[in-house]
Amino acid sequence: MDLGLEGTRAYVTAASGGLGRAVAHELVAEGARVVVASRDTDRLREAAASIRSATGCDEEMIEWVVCDLTDEAAVRERTDEAIDILGGLDILVTNHGGPATTRFPDLSVSEFDDAYRSILCSTVLACRSALPSLREGGGAITNLVAASALEPSAGGVLGNVFRPGIYGLSKVLAEEYGCDGVRVNCVSPRGVMSDRIQFKLSEMAAREGITELHLRLPSSTLVSPRSWIDGSTANSKAATAVIAAYT
Repeated sequence: MDLGLEGTRAYVTAASGGLGRAVAHELVAEGARVVVASRDTDRLREAAASIRSATGCDEEMIEWVVCDLTDEAAVRERTDEAIDILGGLDILVTNHGGPATTRFPDLSVSEFDDAYRSILCSTVLACRSALPSLREGGGAITNLVAASALEPSAGGVLGNVFRPGIYGLSKVLAEEYGCDGVRVNCVSPRGVMSDRIQFKLSEMAAREGITELHLRLPSSTLVSPRSWIDGSTANSKAATAVIAAYT
């Protein structure tokens, strides 16, 4: 499908795997030049090589920077570096790794601090660093969150505490920068068999002493990140992440 992204410049955080990588793949396939970030150098290198191979794009269409989202200075510096690499910015897609699924009594204050930095603070800092460039050409921000942020469940304390803040931030930025032509949206995926969900299924199966096939979960309804992002219409969950980044 043609989303009109040819020639645009995008920066995607936490994109060495899962949904972030799927979004980066689709952006490159649509003709955007993309810089992806993650803290894992090997996975970044493999992700970039895989996207180049799958899309047949030139090397400069997908580049990467190493960034630990819990390091505030690194988030600012790598966002600035991505903008320098691209020569500007049209699209920012923020993402973050899934926090630990630990019950409230078992969490330490330092774990809350780490989750705050990796989830909410990293999003704030990336947006703050990117906005001057996005305002120049009427760019867009898409924040990947999680459906669970609107439906909190036991064991998801860290994500359920900090992810709703991204909704609030997105609404504020949309209102404050809309007059400058900057569009800001949240996307809350559900039913995607990402690396994170696969890990949680394995963890749950081990805890209950059963195989993943016996889990009480409608796993047959889960789709791959690529399937999720490959939707053919604007109303599908698959297309939303990319379309929201440009409409």
